[in-house]
Amino acid sequence: MDYATLLYLAELLGVAVFAVTGAIAAQGKQLDIFGVVVLAIVTALGGGTIRDITLDSHPLIWISDVSLLWTAIISAVLAFILCRYLRYPRRLMLVLDAMGLALFAIGGAEKAMAAELPTLIVVMMAVITGCAGGMIRDMLTGEIPSILRSELYATCAVAGGCFYVMFYDYMDARFVALAAMLLIFLLRLATVFARLRLPQFVMAGHRLESAREARDKERD
Repeated sequence: MDYATLLYLAELLGVAVFAVTGAIAAQGKQLDIFGVVVLAIVTALGGGTIRDITLDSHPLIWISDVSLLWTAIISAVLAFILCRYLRYPRRLMLVLDAMGLALFAIGGAEKAMAAELPTLIVVMMAVITGCAGGMIRDMLTGEIPSILRSELYATCAVAGGCFYVMFYDYMDARFVALAAMLLIFLLRLATVFARLRLPQFVMAGHRLESAREARDKERD
């Protein structure tokens, strides 16, 4: 399998995975199947769209390759049907989201590398491509975006993007891409299951509230 084919398959899989997370995120939000599909499409293609607009790359990737759009739609419809009849683990969406983050981040980094952009921009494109779709999904469903929480999310994309840039010229491109994706995926899983966190912002002399204390204060 050549490098271009590997990246294309990774992008297709990323679209499917992120579309499923968008459909699952609709649970309990009283959306019909059309709303679920729209949420899935925005989640799956939002990051790539923002990346292409930022890089002034036209036509947008899902316009030039409609199979990506069809992949998102079909994945959303299947998730809509299956989730009505099958139980799934509560953390399934987090694992799928970690997979989508890994696949998309390196795809975004590669597009910036192909355009011979500076290292900082390559890493930023990895973050935007990997995180923007999930951020839009969380905002539309009334959740605090993962990128704004103390848990590692965008940091995983930064780590994978830096790894990709550092070893791009010294190792086989396919191996570097797969290794960077694996790094992002494992870091994100460590966040989910081992509760890795970044330091939170606390003013001097103040104490950080627990989630329960914050909810109790809101009720009062």
